[in-house]
Amino acid sequence: MYHHMVQGNEELDDPRWNEVLRFLPGQLRNNRSSTSLASRAVTIYEDDETSPLLANGLIPTRRQVSQWTNSMWKRQLALLILPVAIVLIWCSVPLRTYPDEPEQGGGGSNSTWPWDGFPWIPPHPDTNSTTPTSSILSAAAAAVTATAGAGGSIGLDAALAGNWSSISTLPKVEPTAPVLINFWWFLWFYYGFYNAVALLLITKIFSIYSLNWWPKTLGGVTSYIIFWLSTQLMGILVYYFTGLEVYRLTWVSLTFCTMAIPLFVAFLVIRSENRNVYRHSLTVHQKVFLTSSLESRIPASYKRFLWLCVALAIALSTIVTGELYAAQFIQTSPHTTMEGLIYVYSWVGTIYILDAITDYIVETRVRSYPLSSIFKLYYFMIYFIFYRNLFVRLRSYEQFVVIQIASSFWVCIFHPICMSRTVYRALVYVFGVTKTYEEYKRQVGRGLFLRNLAENATMLAFLCWVNILYYGPNASMYSYFQFNDGNIYSHDVTVLASLGIWVSELISSFINRSICKKYLNHHVTKEALKDFKEYPELIVAFVLVMIHILQDMLLALMDLNFA
Repeated sequence: MYHHMVQGNEELDDPRWNEVLRFLPGQLRNNRSSTSLASRAVTIYEDDETSPLLANGLIPTRRQVSQWTNSMWKRQLALLILPVAIVLIWCSVPLRTYPDEPEQGGGGSNSTWPWDGFPWIPPHPDTNSTTPTSSILSAAAAAVTATAGAGGSIGLDAALAGNWSSISTLPKVEPTAPVLINFWWFLWFYYGFYNAVALLLITKIFSIYSLNWWPKTLGGVTSYIIFWLSTQLMGILVYYFTGLEVYRLTWVSLTFCTMAIPLFVAFLVIRSENRNVYRHSLTVHQKVFLTSSLESRIPASYKRFLWLCVALAIALSTIVTGELYAAQFIQTSPHTTMEGLIYVYSWVGTIYILDAITDYIVETRVRSYPLSSIFKLYYFMIYFIFYRNLFVRLRSYEQFVVIQIASSFWVCIFHPICMSRTVYRALVYVFGVTKTYEEYKRQVGRGLFLRNLAENATMLAFLCWVNILYYGPNASMYSYFQFNDGNIYSHDVTVLASLGIWVSELISSFINRSICKKYLNHHVTKEALKDFKEYPELIVAFVLVMIHILQDMLLALMDLNFA
């Protein structure tokens, strides 16, 4: 079922930082340079399962990755346009809906089957109707809106002060009757695709770690379908027996279970097969005299697996924690402006703390460079998609200008300063950093590359779906994007201001990379291309991370009311 964990020489269980950590037999690991990473992975999966879920297409070769990334336009297509386009198509497909009143047409509250409610006409959003959203963004954005009257601004990269003396509470929006969604259409298409991508992402992470989570007798495809269907079945049970289907947290929690179950299964199987201990038998005398040293005989590979479980648990719980935090904020409304500020910055601070903890675990305990990159992009995507959707609740050009000036200035100076030899020496002296200066520059440069990738992906997605969900057939399910609070700062102004912010980010990114190249002798893009060629699976993992986070945000903003 699983690749054999190395249980011989402990030196072989301590991989180099620049290698993909893999549970390969000891005789294979001694010949690291003779076989390419991609070819070894394909061979492993062909030998270890009846259905090659990952061997075809999702484990690209170095030659394929080189073809995908040998020009700027191909890189943008693979890493930017492809994941965003998939999400946009997903959210653009009209969901089957019914008016809340049965006499107005449609299936009414009793029509819950996929074929009910036809003929169907995409509803036109009512400009006078508003529905509150209990997502992370609506709560945080309300805190931003409260500062507009006095010229204050809230930025996610820097704390911006303003005059809030004339504002006491955040604005409130009166709810109206919702549009009812066909549950089955939502379950099998909208949520089903989101859930499938989430399970594919966790599968890819296991692939990079070289550990299968599916039983060998079933094969990858069969196990994948069973796990996916089990979560869909739980959604049906929730719909019929609990009444919790209208809460976004319910569906996010179900997906959390989908992604966490493979970890739990892997842990149980490894324990049941005694892969957590050395298999070499001890003599009677050894058992008597070496009892106190048995703990040290736990394989290093098993310890790394446990640390990987911890890192994944932290990462997967981030979005669930955010939903809980937002729900608590909404339930205790109204808030003063200062309370809103505390909410915004406490959440952003939480993201940074979780990122730092996860990065430390993966770097020092799991010791896997590609996994570290995946987690870094994961948190950058959460950070920036949160930031982008706050734009919907900004109500003055001044807020956009102040926010982005602070953000762009911070980006232009932060990475070059961090990459300097002076900062490196300080880190070595204070924290005992053991990396060489070149390795340290590579790590900082990787952070800049992933930050820029998350910036561009989230901004492109936001600019597209703020139009799709304003004009498109699913607008009635996304009241968050309707701009119907009577303020002159409308949809069109939001789009134009967001475009201006994107231009400023691209300029600051160019300045940042130019400084690194000219004064620090580090080419950010070339180093990223080296990573892709050295770890071919990274590019697929990055695409899955971006799709998953973008989908998760759209699900968090959706008004769930089922027929």
